[in-house]
Amino acid sequence: MNADEIVDPADARSDQVRRFLLHVGVPIFGVVLVVAVIAGIGLHSYRSIRSGALALTHDLLVSEQNYIAQEVGDYLGPATAGTVIARDMLEHGPQTAIIKIFNSYGGSMLRHVPQVHSFYLADSEGHFDLIERDPKGKGLETTQLTGEGAGAQFVHQFHDEKGAMLRTESNPTGNFDPRTREWFRGAAESGKLYWSAPYLISQTGQMIITASIVYQGQDGRKFVFAVNLSMNELTNFLDSLKIGKSGHALILDQDGHLLAGRHMLDVAKKANWDPSKMVLDPQTYPALAQAFDVYRVLGYGPHAIRSGKRNFVTMAAPLPSTAKKWVLILVAPESDFANFAMVDGRQNLLFSLLIVALAALLGGLLFRQGRRTDHVAAELAGLRAVSGRESQTLRAVAGYPALFDPTDEALILTRSLAEMTLARRASVWRLMHDGSTLLCVDSYDARHDAHSGGFELSRTDLQAFFDLVAHGDAITVPDAGADERTVSFHRLFMRTFGSHSLFLAPILGASGPIGMITLEDAPRAGLVSHFVAMIGGVVSARFSAQHYSAVAAAAEELAAPPAEEAEHSLGDGFLIPPGSTQADGHGGPVEGLFPAVAVMVITFADIITSSRADPARIIALVEALAVQLQTVARDHGLYSIKMLGHRLVCVAGCTHTPDPTAAERMANAALVMREASLSILSRADLDPVFRMGIDVGPVFGGLLGDDPKVFNLWGDAIGMAEMMAQGAPDVGTIQVSEEVYQLLRGRFLFRERGRFFVPHAGMTRTYVLAGRR
Repeated sequence: MNADEIVDPADARSDQVRRFLLHVGVPIFGVVLVVAVIAGIGLHSYRSIRSGALALTHDLLVSEQNYIAQEVGDYLGPATAGTVIARDMLEHGPQTAIIKIFNSYGGSMLRHVPQVHSFYLADSEGHFDLIERDPKGKGLETTQLTGEGAGAQFVHQFHDEKGAMLRTESNPTGNFDPRTREWFRGAAESGKLYWSAPYLISQTGQMIITASIVYQGQDGRKFVFAVNLSMNELTNFLDSLKIGKSGHALILDQDGHLLAGRHMLDVAKKANWDPSKMVLDPQTYPALAQAFDVYRVLGYGPHAIRSGKRNFVTMAAPLPSTAKKWVLILVAPESDFANFAMVDGRQNLLFSLLIVALAALLGGLLFRQGRRTDHVAAELAGLRAVSGRESQTLRAVAGYPALFDPTDEALILTRSLAEMTLARRASVWRLMHDGSTLLCVDSYDARHDAHSGGFELSRTDLQAFFDLVAHGDAITVPDAGADERTVSFHRLFMRTFGSHSLFLAPILGASGPIGMITLEDAPRAGLVSHFVAMIGGVVSARFSAQHYSAVAAAAEELAAPPAEEAEHSLGDGFLIPPGSTQADGHGGPVEGLFPAVAVMVITFADIITSSRADPARIIALVEALAVQLQTVARDHGLYSIKMLGHRLVCVAGCTHTPDPTAAERMANAALVMREASLSILSRADLDPVFRMGIDVGPVFGGLLGDDPKVFNLWGDAIGMAEMMAQGAPDVGTIQVSEEVYQLLRGRFLFRERGRFFVPHAGMTRTYVLAGRR
């Protein structure tokens, strides 16, 4: 072992840990440190901004509360100060002008103060006067209670905007007595300004609150003057307020009854127009209901609550100028006032994320650069190791003493290929018989350390693969079973071995490819392709040293048989010998172009042709099948039937002039042969392991050789028929070309398969022969 190949495991382990810490630990630590610093700065900034936003929110709510309190005071002013002024006017005015003073004052107030709903004036003897806005016009309506007992009536007078009388109406009082009303009794008993509880007028949807005061007239009677205020105007005012973006303001009494605020009409309908039931509903006002509960526990002032998933800022404050204490509740989402803080926080977050992304990118680049450095170093080390092994292997191959000895098998070549490429199997093939056959010179199985050889592959079976070899280029096929160029080679040579990928390198001679090297499941073949090429050159030199050409091999294999067998070879497989008269009356041809020959190929699976169980039984089965098929061929006037390995080839219409009945005779024979084959295989307890293909087209024929002369046919129709058989969709089916379909579609039934690509023919349609019409 070389000194530079000796490695200390402890040093390697420490280097690996150090590289890991440098390439992975440092970038990760840097990114985490940046994230932690940014997170700390962002948290501190958020807390500072939030505390400032809450302080600002408190100041804004206090200002809003003062503004609302001022507005509510102004709203209630006509009832507080106006009531006292009206009492003094009525108390010191002439007794005969009381009603006139009342109507003048009330009319003026109704015209100029929108929140005033109406005015009452009643005395201790049950007299009652009312002034209000005309519900049907822009003027005023005065109402006076006249009469007593059952004859009492309300007399209504309607005036226009200028005070002119419009009309007069009257209606029964229904036993109305003002002395029984809360506003009268409360003022009479207290002796000062009295505020009644709110009540609803269902006809108009108005919530009314009444402020009343008592005074004594000059004749000694007690009078009560009352002003009715509409809470709807106060509700409209609260609705118009903008408290942040989505804040609310409500006015309640100490018991939680709703006096003014949003959705008042909905609350009134839900309470059936009963003010005592108009309380805060947590489903309608979830945040406000919680704020009122906090007020009842903690009292007046600002508070912070959380409702649902949002934070709210609330303010509870008293309202002045009312006999019964009213409470103003303000509620606004914290985000409405701290939105700028949230925007600033989002901007800080975006900047933070940008910095984190840049830091992560830099860390990733540093990590990637480190890993690439390690990867390149590992590749260089691997290449050095491969180069060292390659040099050793080449020295071993070059030092093999019988490397160019034609009589020596030189098994070291395939073994070296398998070791260098890590292939499961390495094989050397030679083109024989003018390129029509591939002979496996040696095949090395690395898994079992075993050599084999002698396999032969025919161009007839693997046309596409032979064309691939003839190109003379090295190729890699990841899945040989799925590539149309190598699928036949995979089926015949690779599938039983269990390999999938294929690396093919040509062995080049003076006139082109003279063989090939195949490497199965070789992951390192592309890396050492130059080594494979050098071994290919050695193999090419060995082939030249053997003085064995494809032409010489073909001459030996076509050596003349004994004289007594010549006559038999001439007529082998021909139901009508060449040159004799056919059953249809045409003279048998000797040589030339036959324009419309019907060709059928039947392929049998390996279950019959390669089975080793009970040879006598298999031979008897094949003999019975051959005799039956030959009989069918003779009965239908076919020209020839030949058994070629696991294939059966039938020919009809082999004449110089087109035979119009040849295709029909072949189709009838195919249907009978299919039934006969199914019957024989069924009796032998075997599956229908055959496929059939038919084509019609021109072929060439002639007597070849010298002694004996052998009649042979070749042409595209023969190859197409074989492709039809190999590509049949199911076992036991007959697939035909488009030419056969065009000739027979009027007399037979077909099923279309679709369009397929056929080498040397392009796109074509194929059909399945189903039966006769």
